Formats: sequence, structure tokens, C-alpha cells
Amino acid sequence: MANYRENTKAQLPHKSQLYSSPFDNHPIYSNMGGWVCDTTTMALKYKLDKNDWAKKADGTPSNLTGTDGDVMVKVPAFYIRVTRQSNGKPKFEIDDTIPDLYGSNGKAGFFVHPAFRMPNGQVRPYFLWGAYKGYEKDGKLRSISGVLPTVSKTKASFQDLARQGRNTNFGLTAVFERWAIMLMFYTEFGTLDSQEACGRGIVDMTWEEGLTTNPDIRKTGQSNSLGDRSGYVDGGNGNGKSSVRYRGIEDLWGNIWEFLAGIMVTDKGWYYTNEHSKMDNISQMSLYAKDLSQKVTNGYLTDMEYPVGLEWTFIPKSTGGSTSTYYCDYFVTHDSGEENLVLAGAAWNNASAAGLACWHCADVASHVYSSLGARLSYAQQ
Repeated sequence: MANYRENTKAQLPHKSQLYSSPFDNHPIYSNMGGWVCDTTTMALKYKLDKNDWAKKADGTPSNLTGTDGDVMVKVPAFYIRVTRQSNGKPKFEIDDTIPDLYGSNGKAGFFVHPAFRMPNGQVRPYFLWGAYKGYEKDGKLRSISGVLPTVSKTKASFQDLARQGRNTNFGLTAVFERWAIMLMFYTEFGTLDSQEACGRGIVDMTWEEGLTTNPDIRKTGQSNSLGDRSGYVDGGNGNGKSSVRYRGIEDLWGNIWEFLAGIMVTDKGWYYTNEHSKMDNISQMSLYAKDLSQKVTNGYLTDMEYPVGLEWTFIPKSTGGSTSTYYCDYFVTHDSGEENLVLAGAAWNNASAAGLACWHCADVASHVYSSLGARLSYAQQ
């Protein structure tokens, strides 16, 4: 049996470090990986080779350019347990039991991560995330290789593109889903420093370089040869100008910011939901009430909120850290008096501020920008 205390090593060319992970044998982690899916229904068409997405799992050539469908990463449902340590902070555990339809087969103290609970209470066996930042093609938000991510649209416009000609199972990546992936990442790597563990990402370009001088560095799919593995591929640009990859998901941080669905913030606190029918209406979301009229200052995150019953979330609480302490990622707080959206991950010029826990919470619904885009998601409702 694998020793899961031996944490994953990502492929890091700047350290001459090759990928290895005992979690490849874990029943949950081993089922996370790349698929080509039907563009309209998200039916799974074919599995991609876990070591190189240029091939299907059967060894024949794949097509990642959109002709065969969207390139998605399947994230399977899992059980977690949250316990308090002596310092008051939570300890997260991911069990190796695959949840049944009702989440009734878990071990004592474990519960199905809420990202996998459908509105009717049943468990969705997985959700699908675009392997790449989203790209508009033929009036739809797509996840395809070899393109420059679409930017300069409002969150509502991206949401419409995600659902155009589809149903409400489609949308933008939701905060519950990102929280689930964050928990998987931190558990697997055993560190909160995502850039140190998995690569800096596309974050060390100047504004002009990323926008006009050499935007091709930012095209999707440049880490495809890693398959379902983690780290980065150095195509001659080095750490800081290469897409980072976590188990098939490219650019979880860096390249462009992406809108998060199901999360908003006002002076009253944090509004959240995992129901697609409610994600565009703050009045229908649940509220974690917290007076934010006296804002958390901008800075590197030191701690998250851990409300009773919501310990599995990563809601920013305090700043004052650095690029190498605590969460190692930067937080931009909300603007007092406003109803703000949440952006995740950072862009090509954000350097060490970027990372898995990096959030920007100062934009309103009408905001558009050339470094701001989205990622496609599919979750059965």
C-alpha cells in the first residue's frame, strides 16, 4: 500500500525534478484525469493517456483542438473529514472510499465533500472542469488546446457562453469545485506554497509581453505532454513563463484571472452557493455573515475563516504573510459599499502574488479586462 505521507513531487525542470506521486495509486486521485467530452452533452467520449495527452488511453492519436469535443478533467467525488488540531486549525483528510449515490457508505466521521452534493441531496459521481482556460468558439465557451484564452467579457457574458445551446449543468468554474481541488492539492503536496510545489505558472511576463509582444506563450495546451501529471514543461521559457499543471488542469494560477461562480462579497459578508440556478442571484445565496465594512487589508494570506459546518471552505480571513509563509498567495480585498465578484489565480504579470489561494475581490459585475477570463465547468444538477 502506498505511503501517502510521502508527498507528491511535481515535474520541476528548474530543479531537475521528475514527477512522482504515491497518490497515483489512491482510488480517488487515480480517477482524476483528462477526457475528451461531447461539446453539447458532456458525455465522456474517450479517456486521454495519463502520461501524454497526444494519445488516447488506448494509444491511438487524440484530437485536442475541439473537433472531437471539449478537453475536460474529471474530478471524482470523495469523502473528507475535518478535525481540529491543538492549535485550533483544521486537519483535512481524504478517504479512499468511493461515495455511493446517497453518500451513505462513508466511514465514521467522514462526509462527502459538498462540491459533489446535488440540490436533491444525492451525490454527483464527478464534476468536469475545462482542462484549459476558456475560449469562445462558434458562440460557446470551449476548452480546447492551442488557442489564446478569451478575455474582456463580463462574468454574465461568459456564463451565457458556457450555457449557449446547452443546459444549466454547464457554467463557469464554481467556488465549491475550486475548494475541492484546493483541498486535494494541499493534501497531496503537504504544503500551502503552491508555486514552490508545482511551478510558478505564467506569472513573470511584463504586461506588454503578455498582451502584445509574445502572447503565444499563453496559448493553451503547452503542458499536454504531462498528461494527468503535475508540474510544468519548459519549452524554453523557464519557470515563471510556463503553464503549471495539476493532474491535468492547466493554469490553476497564472496566465489570466478567471471568474469564480457561486461566490460574492459585500460589507455583510460572503455569499455562496453550489446550485447553478442560484449562482447569478446574490439574494438566493447563503450568507456567511461577517462585518466586512472594516476590510481585511490587501496582502499575503495568513489564515482562512473556519466557520462551524463550513470548515472545508477557504474563505480569506487575515493577511500579513509573505511569499514564503502561511498560504504564500496574495489577497485583494473587496471595496466597501460594493457588491463584488471573486477572481481567482492571478495573471501573467502577477509574479509571486499568484497561487492556488490567490483571490481578487474588488470588481463589480460590469467589469471587463484584457487579463480576465473564465473556465468551463459541468456539474450534474
